[in-house]
Amino acid sequence: MNLNQEQSKNWNFTTKIIFRFSFSYFTLFILLLFLALFIETPLRWFADTILNWGADFKMESTGSGDRSFDYVRFSLNLILAFFTTAAWSILDKKRTSYTTLFYWFQTILRVFLCLAMILYGLAKVFKGQFADPSLELLLQPVGEMSPMGLAWAFMGHSMVYNIFIGALEILGGLLLLYRKTSTLGSLLILGIMTNVAIMNLTYDIPVKLFSIHLVLMAFILLVANGKRILHFFLKNEATEKVHYLNYIKNKSVLKIIRFFKKATIIIVSMLVMLQCFINFKATEQLRSNSEMRGIWETTIFIKQNDTLAPLVTDSYRWRYLIIDYKKKAVVKKMNDSIDRYTFEENVETKELIFKKATDSVPQKFTYSISNSNKLILNSDELRISFKRVPESKFRLLNRKFHWVNESTYNY
Repeated sequence: MNLNQEQSKNWNFTTKIIFRFSFSYFTLFILLLFLALFIETPLRWFADTILNWGADFKMESTGSGDRSFDYVRFSLNLILAFFTTAAWSILDKKRTSYTTLFYWFQTILRVFLCLAMILYGLAKVFKGQFADPSLELLLQPVGEMSPMGLAWAFMGHSMVYNIFIGALEILGGLLLLYRKTSTLGSLLILGIMTNVAIMNLTYDIPVKLFSIHLVLMAFILLVANGKRILHFFLKNEATEKVHYLNYIKNKSVLKIIRFFKKATIIIVSMLVMLQCFINFKATEQLRSNSEMRGIWETTIFIKQNDTLAPLVTDSYRWRYLIIDYKKKAVVKKMNDSIDRYTFEENVETKELIFKKATDSVPQKFTYSISNSNKLILNSDELRISFKRVPESKFRLLNRKFHWVNESTYNY
């Protein structure tokens, strides 16, 4: 199937049905994506009455794109697209082609994909999507990681790799700004987003639905020039130049559009180049700036004047105190169980307050730090001495780049 704008004015029946469904589905997808929170009542009725899934699902953002709510929206999207296609085919069966509407459909997909790829790309370039491995993660055995946690640790390790991948996503988006380069842009995005979608599927990353839709959008833009691509890449045949029709006649509107295209390219390109020099990490703003930030290993643990031995079966004795992110503290016990606390520090009085979500009464400590690597916590019940674990101890952080490797360094 070829949906090039210069094709015959008479589309065959199959092409018209595919176009009607594609236009209905993806237009509705974009609309529902932005308007879903405003139609909560119809969505819950649809889930309960039509799908029989019940209406008890949360619509709040959790960072996941594969919530029950997202599948309800997807199901509504699919059903509405089928009904719209059927009604459209009956009411408009005499129309021979949709050349003009297909231009606007491509424009909608190009704008949406362009924005999505630029936002995703900038999130990687500025290290906002994949943070450096946390201090807690450095102590976590690989076997205890979730598949998504493993993927995030891999992606977050390298700043250069993030800039490289992010820049490619941005480049794909910017190429969609112009019809002459949209085929190359859609081809680039198709490759990048297919990799992302497969990663989401195989590492259980909950953005499966959205990433698959981005792949399909890029595929549709590519199919628009299907025959030309087939001839060029597979048949080794010459392709004719496409003479694009100008559907926007107002010269003032065209000037504004061209200005915004050029401004987008200049601004985004400058941001990427600037980041290559400054290496700003957006997620670093979430890190604590306290002098207590770090991994603290327990050396002495005294409970009510009784020194507890470091037995690996002990579910009470602390093994590590980890302070990494703002107002958060993690305690890892001897048996590797984890307690998470909100953390408040009063530098003037040298007091710390730890509180778990399940505790009504917080734990209060006074503290002292000496030589930047020794910490003592005191409370009415506990006295705990720690030594700081240097981050250079971890192979993941201290192993640097080597041009020459006499043997593999794979641990």
